[in-house]
Amino acid sequence: MIFSNKNKIVFTLSVFCLIVFNSKVFSQSLVTIPSTVELPLESKINKFSYNLHIALPFDYEKSKQSYPVIYVLDANNDFPLVTSISRRLQAEEELKDLIIVGISYKDSAYINRRADYTPSSLEAWGNSGGASKFISVIQDEVFPIIETKFRVEKDSRTLFGHSLGGLLGSYLLVNGQELFNNYIISSPSMWWDDYYVLKNGSSSSISSKVFLSVGALERPHMLESCNKLSSFIDENIKSASKKVVILDGENHASAKIRAYTDGLKWLFK
Repeated sequence: MIFSNKNKIVFTLSVFCLIVFNSKVFSQSLVTIPSTVELPLESKINKFSYNLHIALPFDYEKSKQSYPVIYVLDANNDFPLVTSISRRLQAEEELKDLIIVGISYKDSAYINRRADYTPSSLEAWGNSGGASKFISVIQDEVFPIIETKFRVEKDSRTLFGHSLGGLLGSYLLVNGQELFNNYIISSPSMWWDDYYVLKNGSSSSISSKVFLSVGALERPHMLESCNKLSSFIDENIKSASKKVVILDGENHASAKIRAYTDGLKWLFK
């Protein structure tokens, strides 16, 4: 089989991604990925240190067009994964060109994500309850950087979050915030603080597109979390376009791979 240079890059990237994903740790450094940019962000809002990882289309420098943006949470692990999947789909002409932005932590990723992605504080979980501040970080610090430095479609923002990252996406969605047009919500931890997000959610008329999924082999409380979020959307966000998928054969660790793949295909079909 003869590979083009572009497909060789995508294949090599896929191998790197599998190594990173199977490490089962929150790595503090990422592999070097072609056509990517890394920018530091020292937040003045919550005082955390972030890195923004931007994956550009291969022909970005030759083009003048603007692109939809995918914002990826848990980017210490998931930026290589998401970039690899996206580029593979693009190589197979199943997905349009996109800009991918990963928000990662310079240090203490496991601790800091728990603070950023949770809307309420639980003593047993330590540092938590910083979601409102992190949303301000995204709106007031991340968006201005990305939308100033890169040609992006400001009206086409997608958020990808898994587990606690899915909880954050759900928090934005059920409170009617319009920072994002689209959501890929994978295995959301709606159980947090006795379903705090759903109990404090509100009805809205936002017209977001929502791809919601959970692995069929996940624990019962994760399946219940997905079902309760789906019901909330049906009852309170009637203008949203939603697809819910139970992923056969997938557990909590593997579900996000198919969630991202299938979610992108559905959102940008």
